[in-house]
Amino acid sequence: MTNKSKLHNLSPASIIFIMLLSGCYHTPESVQQPEANIQQSVVSGIGIVDPSVDTTKVDSAIADLSEQAAQPVVEPTPATPAAEVNPSDKVSLASVEPAPKQDPVISEVKPAPSKPKIDIRDSYNQAKPTLIGLTLNTSMDKVVATFGKPKEQFIMDEENDPITVYDYTDFLIGFNKQKQLRFIDIRSAEINPGLNGLKLGQSTSKVYEALGKPDSNTSFVFTYNSTGAVLKLDVDPKTDKVNSIKLFTTE
Repeated sequence: MTNKSKLHNLSPASIIFIMLLSGCYHTPESVQQPEANIQQSVVSGIGIVDPSVDTTKVDSAIADLSEQAAQPVVEPTPATPAAEVNPSDKVSLASVEPAPKQDPVISEVKPAPSKPKIDIRDSYNQAKPTLIGLTLNTSMDKVVATFGKPKEQFIMDEENDPITVYDYTDFLIGFNKQKQLRFIDIRSAEINPGLNGLKLGQSTSKVYEALGKPDSNTSFVFTYNSTGAVLKLDVDPKTDKVNSIKLFTTE
């Protein structure tokens, strides 16, 4: 390919660069020529060329510029825009698996123990005192047959005769060595002790109404004496209410 044909492929800026390299300069008239005449002036010698310039340098420069012009222009790949962050999104630093659901632990609800059934056949009689339907000297076997086995039992050390106590929660029953009933102690206002409607927590006026005038009356204790037995009622003087009911033997 000739230098002329190579020049046709070059841009005007490249041609001017070659002209400067070769030492050419133009007259004022040649500056006003179109770009096509500028290319022709380099080849045909229009203008003044320095004889000392080696034309091989021109050829080499034209060849290099022609190769650069022939190479395709590679446009830079646009950078991928960063993903738009939504302020409401939550960023998790680690992948967390949800904890497996566990069945709720249902504790077994045990029914409340049934209270002993108290059968009051006869109302209280001072001549033959009773409490929760029992009389003194009743056998242990009969008590168990009536109320069942106690929730707890323990021994009260007495000097002459230790007492075995059966605890039925709402009341206590004590037996001597001969397994005979020696005392009954009422502990709950929820049961009927069989005293003509009198219960724990009631006022002293109710005591008089249910049992009549006591044999002994102090600020703290009402007593009703019978042959070989005593019915004792403890009273809270501040509230004037009964807080203890006991029947026990005096023999």
